[in-house]
Amino acid sequence: MNKAPAPILDKRFHDLHLWFVLFAFFVAVALPFKWYTVIAWAAVICVTALLQGVRIQFAFKALCIAFGLSISIWLLNVFFHTEDSTQTEALQQANQIALKVWAMTWVALLSSKMINMRDVITCLLQKGWLSMQIAYATMVGVGSIDLMRAEVRRISLNARLRGLNWRQRFLQWLPLLVFALRHAQRGAMSLRARGLSDRKSFYYDYQATRTQQYRMLILCTLFIAVTLACELSM
Repeated sequence: MNKAPAPILDKRFHDLHLWFVLFAFFVAVALPFKWYTVIAWAAVICVTALLQGVRIQFAFKALCIAFGLSISIWLLNVFFHTEDSTQTEALQQANQIALKVWAMTWVALLSSKMINMRDVITCLLQKGWLSMQIAYATMVGVGSIDLMRAEVRRISLNARLRGLNWRQRFLQWLPLLVFALRHAQRGAMSLRARGLSDRKSFYYDYQATRTQQYRMLILCTLFIAVTLACELSM
């Protein structure tokens, strides 16, 4: 039976391809690349996110949040540096480290809107790269994030309506812990009830189209060109 195309195939880039790109980015940040190379990578990923459908308002908001979070790293490196380095060297090193952290945080925030992890897991499962048990358990964990966020909002709203003080609100983690335990139990019972086996039929086709493969090839070529241009420039 021919499978219907999944909504993931309507995007400009396949989510699984972008997941590999982001994984390579976070690994490469730890390698001795120049700081402006990391900035260039982050800019390319931002353009990719905009093409993927991320709103420009969110990209700018993520940029500001990442900049605010990187200030603490900058302050630590400025005021707590080794005695051997001069003030100028310490300031230069602090700027470079803070810019790397800023780029990494910005990309991390953008990735939350760029990729649907459920589609990535389903694609890996359809390829046979993940076992049924690991795939379904991971999907239960990914799905619990939104449920936990909604439960936190409900608990906080209930506390405000009751007029609880800050000491009483501190104990909000107790009902949240009970909710997490119950959700984990329901997820485990759901996995057992499914009777997971290696034979599974997929209604949708999650594999990348030829156009998405070409676009990914162009994106990888762009990353290589940007890396060479930055690393060989100075």
